[in-house]
Amino acid sequence: MDQLQANNNSSRGKIFYLADPMCSWCYGFRGEITKLKEAHADQMDFSLIMGGLRPGGGDPWNQKMKDFLRHHWEKVAEVSGQAFQYDLLEWDEFLYDTEPSCRSVCVVKNLAPEKAFDFFKAVQYEFYYENKDPKEDAFYEPICQSLSINFDEFRAAFSSEEYKVLTRQDFEQSHEWGIRGFPSVVISWNDRLGLLSNGYASYADMEVRMEKLLSKLSTVA
Repeated sequence: MDQLQANNNSSRGKIFYLADPMCSWCYGFRGEITKLKEAHADQMDFSLIMGGLRPGGGDPWNQKMKDFLRHHWEKVAEVSGQAFQYDLLEWDEFLYDTEPSCRSVCVVKNLAPEKAFDFFKAVQYEFYYENKDPKEDAFYEPICQSLSINFDEFRAAFSSEEYKVLTRQDFEQSHEWGIRGFPSVVISWNDRLGLLSNGYASYADMEVRMEKLLSKLSTVA
């Protein structure tokens, strides 16, 4: 995206977090983005936009793919300290389709928006640490229960065409802003947008960038 773009949001700032629950770097980023969200809660709202890392899958589930994933997961674990389990990489079959997990978050963004970020992080954990399949409805039942989200309502919405459309709209928003890598963070301030981070970054680094970006967004005519 351009460094600065016009934006018609309210005077209160906003942090847009563009991510995918099945993106390993997004999983590694969970602690850093949580710190950023909490540090600016008094002045900035927080919004999730699903990026759509691999909607529909398409990659063959073979040894090359498994080795590719293991390499990236091990690197993310090394950089971020997040714990991974690798049993999934021993499965004979798996379709790495990230659309359903993104759709699940879009459902919760509407059903219980105040719980969407916790839900997003729970989906990450269940996939990367518990190695469960987010394409299955049952994957989400314990998450909904733990967050007091009505699972019957969730399941009906998750299976609907309406939420498939809404999820594609999230993907389109990400593409419209020119975001091609995840995680990414976009800031809205003074009715303008700026790119805070494209890819993994530490909380400390983002705070340095945040100060400079807010100064720039505040002074641009």
